[in-house]
Amino acid sequence: MRTSASLLTAAALLASALTPLALTGPAAAATARYADDFNGDGHRDLALGDRTAVAGGKKEAGAVVVVWGTARGLNPAQRTVVTQNSTGVEGAAEAGDAFGAKITTADLNKDGYADIVATSPGEATGNGNRGTFTVLWGSRSGISGGSSHAAPAGREVGFAKDVAVGDFDADGRPDVMAVDDEYVWFVRGPFTKSGARGKATNLDPVDGEDINPELVVSGKVTKDGTADAAVIGWDADTRSNRVWFYRGSTTGPVRPPKKTALPASSELAGSGAVIADFDRNGHGDLAVGVSRSGKGGAVHVLKGTSTGFDTTVRSLTQDSAGVPGVRESVDYFGYDVSAGDTNGDGYPDLAVGVPGEVIGDNLFRTGAVTVLRGGSTGLTGTGARQYDYATAGVEGDPAEENDTWLGASVLLRDFDHDGRAELAATANEVGRLHLLPGTSSGPTGAGSTLLTVADLGLGTTRSSFAAALAD
Repeated sequence: MRTSASLLTAAALLASALTPLALTGPAAAATARYADDFNGDGHRDLALGDRTAVAGGKKEAGAVVVVWGTARGLNPAQRTVVTQNSTGVEGAAEAGDAFGAKITTADLNKDGYADIVATSPGEATGNGNRGTFTVLWGSRSGISGGSSHAAPAGREVGFAKDVAVGDFDADGRPDVMAVDDEYVWFVRGPFTKSGARGKATNLDPVDGEDINPELVVSGKVTKDGTADAAVIGWDADTRSNRVWFYRGSTTGPVRPPKKTALPASSELAGSGAVIADFDRNGHGDLAVGVSRSGKGGAVHVLKGTSTGFDTTVRSLTQDSAGVPGVRESVDYFGYDVSAGDTNGDGYPDLAVGVPGEVIGDNLFRTGAVTVLRGGSTGLTGTGARQYDYATAGVEGDPAEENDTWLGASVLLRDFDHDGRAELAATANEVGRLHLLPGTSSGPTGAGSTLLTVADLGLGTTRSSFAAALAD
């Protein structure tokens, strides 16, 4: 039966609102199996950040929402809203903090409960910088407090505009890589609930290069068992957008001498990236969605090797064979990307946000999500499918949905343990979160769920948000 927000009972929503930081979990946590199981009950949870949320009457203070998982998948009636005013969270909600602008998840203190790393690029800090990231701690009772981290004194503003987590120095403790307007930071673990952490090291500039980073992602690329990372940004030396590969080592991330240029038409505003082994050869590949690349946007794929990423860039657009749609200006194909196995064949697929896609006779920016298939030859357009307001079962009238921006943020995750990832996608301009079930042929609109800003606990008077789903 199709589930929608209208089926949520007022009592369930009221109960979740009255207990913003607590949810009953198991008696004790084992080693965290999932990087997004925040209460250790063995089920994935969904985390969403909204940098525009009002908290304590402060505009654009920001908030993070958790929709809790069960054996049958996500339960929209159980959700938690966390702000910088929540009990135990370091700091205070202030106008323009943009808490939750970017989020990622991992068990940072290895206590068996996954944690959320949420950025606050507008946060003013005592050392004169602007920008922090906060670790929201998972626990048996749900999210329990949070520890804030800033860049060392005297460094560039814009700290932690993007973050990635991994054990980059092979010491068994998760670390954080964070980028700001000019630097790439390696922040060593261990992270503790008391706010302690290891040393922060600036990994740029090196050899006189000037990186203006935008994105950082982590994953296993070289088969040596240590987490690696990719930084995507502007190279002032060559005046082009490039990818820098950072190889994990016992001394921390090391940048090899090579760097890969993205196509000349690439612009990094409105972009996303993910590392996944799309061809299952043991090396993680990098997919970079660049929504302002040429006409309509593109996904650029760099294959992983034993030494990092191959320098050959293969691009997929809506003009590629098998990819639905037609390449048109301001489609924004690649605005966000997420990897997951949507049909249970063992190969990761890629969800691509296309928030500018026009559906039917709509005027502009109705939006859509395209799922590209992984396989033995890597990521291709063969068998690709598009999901939008004309997809059967997706709530919304395709004749009425103008300027909704469906696909502004996307996520593929197997929440119901059936071996097939479900698709979560936001429509930011109308404040909606769509959840599409997985099937043997990929996500389906049948039985999909629609949650509004109000359903998520982000206010009853707002009709839009700047939602970012954790990847």
